[in-house]
Amino acid sequence: METLTDRMTRYLLKRLRRRAVLTLYERAVDAGLLASAFIGGEERNGTSWRVADQARYLLTGNPAQDRRVIARMIGMGRAPLQHGDGPVIFIGPDEDAADGVVTFECQTIGAPDEQQAGKTRRARRMKAGSRTAGAAPNIAFPYVAALLREHLPPPNPVHAAVALLVARAIGASLPDMQTLIEALRPSAPLVLLKAPVPRFELCVGMMLEDGLLLPFRAALEDVLRENPLSGRYRQQHSTVNRRKMKTLSGIAVEVTNDKDIRRQFRQTLLDEPAPILLVDETVSALTPVVTETADLVLECGGIDHETIAELLQICAGIPPKQGFAVMDDMAFDPAGLTLDDIALAIRPGRSAEQTLSILAMLIERLATEDGDERDGKDTNSRTRRSGKERAGAASSRSKEAAKKKPQDVGVEVVEPVAVNAVGGHEGANAAAGKPPTKDRLLSVEALAGYGPARDWALDLKADLSLWRDGKLRWDEMSTKLLLSGPPGTGKTTFARALCNTLQVPLLATSVANWLEPGYLGEVLRRMSGAFALAGEKAPAILFIDEIDNIGTRQGAGSRNYDDYWTSLINRLLELLDGASKSEGVIVIGATNLPEKIDPAILRSGRLETHVRIPMPDAETLIGILGHHLGDDLEAVLASAPAPATTPPRRLRPPTPINGKPPVRRKSVQKPQAEKGPRHD
Repeated sequence: METLTDRMTRYLLKRLRRRAVLTLYERAVDAGLLASAFIGGEERNGTSWRVADQARYLLTGNPAQDRRVIARMIGMGRAPLQHGDGPVIFIGPDEDAADGVVTFECQTIGAPDEQQAGKTRRARRMKAGSRTAGAAPNIAFPYVAALLREHLPPPNPVHAAVALLVARAIGASLPDMQTLIEALRPSAPLVLLKAPVPRFELCVGMMLEDGLLLPFRAALEDVLRENPLSGRYRQQHSTVNRRKMKTLSGIAVEVTNDKDIRRQFRQTLLDEPAPILLVDETVSALTPVVTETADLVLECGGIDHETIAELLQICAGIPPKQGFAVMDDMAFDPAGLTLDDIALAIRPGRSAEQTLSILAMLIERLATEDGDERDGKDTNSRTRRSGKERAGAASSRSKEAAKKKPQDVGVEVVEPVAVNAVGGHEGANAAAGKPPTKDRLLSVEALAGYGPARDWALDLKADLSLWRDGKLRWDEMSTKLLLSGPPGTGKTTFARALCNTLQVPLLATSVANWLEPGYLGEVLRRMSGAFALAGEKAPAILFIDEIDNIGTRQGAGSRNYDDYWTSLINRLLELLDGASKSEGVIVIGATNLPEKIDPAILRSGRLETHVRIPMPDAETLIGILGHHLGDDLEAVLASAPAPATTPPRRLRPPTPINGKPPVRRKSVQKPQAEKGPRHD
């Protein structure tokens, strides 16, 4: 009796074959063998296929001969091309032929001598007025389609592996098909699909968009407002004629607190009803907020021996018994295999021994990289991951491993300098048995030329002390600041000085670091990761440099991919807004061009305090030099050279002319203008 797993496996592999057939038909249209036409209406639509007119004059009805012609025309034939005998490409009728004969001319492609000489040959002739007289009578669509399907490529091993995992999850979690149908009957069911295989989430999303798992193409929308599950950036026009589906990533849910998950679910359920699919590739169990509230939970194990044997049969034609025998001889252990490894190893034409040897090598390499990563080695940056890249072997993944490191989110963490570790506090150093130093603490109190920014920092220092004592709420404090000014005015220096003044860590990042991956999902993940990391280290300062690079939503259409930039701005607004989400996080933005920032970022509750830092004047420069010189200021002033005194000017004696002293002329005073009558 056929089990539910076998039934779902047969259905999903049939979906893959159907998609491969449609792709082959589209290729035949490009080659001129088939013609297609779009049909349908508002409810249903599709594509009709027929044999192209030119194919009726190229095919003879002889399967052996037509098989060679079709193989050459679609460019993936089994028969090798012979020299001088290239694929026949239909050109068209020669309307100017004499004697009432219409000649159909075909050009031979592939022979170098014929390509250079431009030779052509006559393929068929027929009398004028009867263009279909020379066509083969039995060239119908079923005949051509059967010959085309002989050239179907084997299924993609990654698609086949995902299909097997999904079928196994359904068969292991449900008793029969009727239970699955009843669970999916509501308009917006919540389904949890779990398979602890790295890259499972991404591949499921891509297959949903391509129509490989369901009988329609899906337009994916993330519940947590991140990138789509497929990892593809979707243009607005690409959602036409697609069914809407809400998705979640298990990796994203794992690092999101329950409060945010509940809020996002509430907003999703208030929107237009749509199915919600949570795809999870993590090893650990997710929060009960999703596992206990899901309408349907489908779960299976990772890739095992049975999965490998089935993949070898489906993609390489290797019998399962042979695959099991080779795995037993090699003592092959598939634990830790990823879908990336499946794509690299399983190829048509490879034997079972070759395929399994490559898989064993990949598993060994992965184990070596994971060991080096745990030991803190870089291994030439091969172990660095981002976004939904695999976090390691399935046996070593855990909730802590899914959290982003500072370098993964483009953040540099700067710890504050202890007060008793610098000069100016000789008493504390002496009490600790340390020699006094001449370095001065870089603090806001010691800086010059910051004006209102310095006052804001000192007020924040006092408020932070009250907040720590529970005497002041975070939303009652001014914790968000925008610094603007020309380059070199010390915006970054102010952030580092504030770190020491408040004695809290500084997390320095920039919009350029966020945009480094380029891909929208990774950029949004870096932005969220920077704020999440600051929340973990709270109280902390999150310094965002060159914040104007994120742009503005005004003047839409002035730059390419407006949806891309709008998504970035919306995410930043969401991260800045709300005291509960950013409690303990002091946000400072820096820019040289404040006029290029979206006005919504500068509204109340966000970067509402704006301080412009001008170029330093003479007094400020004196203070800057005094800070950097520190205790050496008096010595530098004492070593300055004394100002030079100017000696009195001596009159040079007049030079005699012809032995006689020159005659000195008396100065003649100019007559002064007459003044008016004086009134005493």
